[in-house]
Amino acid sequence: HVTLAASTSDWIPYRLPKRYVRRGRGPTCIGQKQRWFLLRLAVPESDVRFEFTQTGEPEFDGWRWANYWEPVREVIYFKRPVYVRMLTELASTAFPGGAPAHPDWWEADAVALANE
Repeated sequence: HVTLAASTSDWIPYRLPKRYVRRGRGPTCIGQKQRWFLLRLAVPESDVRFEFTQTGEPEFDGWRWANYWEPVREVIYFKRPVYVRMLTELASTAFPGGAPAHPDWWEADAVALANE
């Protein structure tokens, strides 16, 4: 019920801060690299339903629509540079007429953290 509209041009990596690195439980994870995909909904919004109870350990427990730049503010601080890069890169496909203006909090929160 979706079509692929675009993806990031490359993998986008991040490293976990030392306090988040799991040691002694399974493989040690020091970060991730992610490739992001922009999907276009091919059905009416009213048809969107997620069944979060289909697995014993779901990764997500809910969802909501949000303004385009809002995920940058919502995500944990060390992933913000990834979200800034991904949303910036995919904006031209998501909004062919021009990306939405950055919100008032953008300069203080997103850009400062992205440059840390």
